[in-house]
Amino acid sequence: MDAYVNERLIERLETQGDDELRALIARARDILAAREDKRKKEAIAAIRQLAAEHGLGVTVRKPARRRGRPPKSKSS
Repeated sequence: MDAYVNERLIERLETQGDDELRALIARARDILAAREDKRKKEAIAAIRQLAAEHGLGVTVRKPARRRGRPPKSKSS
């Protein structure tokens, strides 16, 4: 986008109410999450294809989510 389009967009955003801005932010987060998910799926597909071309199989697992506080480190 050029500077003029960005400035017009900012001007329009400034006229929106709080609820409209919150809805816009929520929608933007959804769009970004969908794009990230799509990129991850495409990357996994490319990795699997490359591995298959070389006679290998690949399993991709999501990293384990760590919950809670990390353990305290022992200080000397």
